Amino acid sequence: MSVTRIVRTRRWVVILAWERAVVLRDGKVNRTVAPGRERRRRREEFWVLDVRDRRLVVPPQDVLTSDGLQVRISVFGKYAVADPEKWVQNAVSVDGELHALIQLRLREAIAGLTLDELLASRQGLLDAALAPTAEAAADMGVTLESLEIRDITLPQELRRAYAETALARETGKARLEAARGEAAALRSLANTADLLEKHPALIQLRALGAAEASGGQLVLKVGGPVAPTKSE
Repeated sequence: MSVTRIVRTRRWVVILAWERAVVLRDGKVNRTVAPGRERRRRREEFWVLDVRDRRLVVPPQDVLTSDGLQVRISVFGKYAVADPEKWVQNAVSVDGELHALIQLRLREAIAGLTLDELLASRQGLLDAALAPTAEAAADMGVTLESLEIRDITLPQELRRAYAETALARETGKARLEAARGEAAALRSLANTADLLEKHPALIQLRALGAAEASGGQLVLKVGGPVAPTKSE
């Protein structure tokens, strides 16, 4: 609740920088007081409100998607007191009223979406719901600044199904990459074989390199194959 205190007896009332005060005289709204030191007259009450931005968390609720699947969703909102007089007069519990409004708009937003569409459009899901909700909130003296999906919880069976699908997808990607690697290796071997067939001298050069790497000696026969021998 944004009403921080109600002053009925003091002569002077100090309103802090982040506060506003609605002054009631004989039960009727008389005026709104800005920050500062204000004198209280007879039969006046000062309802002092905190007008700083507030965070509102709408508890998780079960909602049905258009394809008949049940999900649990919680919403995060941000609002502030914009009109202290409306706040005092038009709602018994602004937080409670906002909860009900947001839950209604959430159900309307999700009713036309499948589960896949819901998960894909999570970031902007409540953009369309913000304007009508903010309009209704303004009647209570509130500026509703934002609405966001906080959490989407799927039933255990759906979580397991999505996990299996993701695992199968990643396994398929790994197998595809392995097959691509094998195909590249076979192409490389085929190219090497073709090159050696066209240029037989390359075999002797390769043998020379192998013998040098192993510390052996070579006996070269002109017109014949190369025979590597190991040094004693």
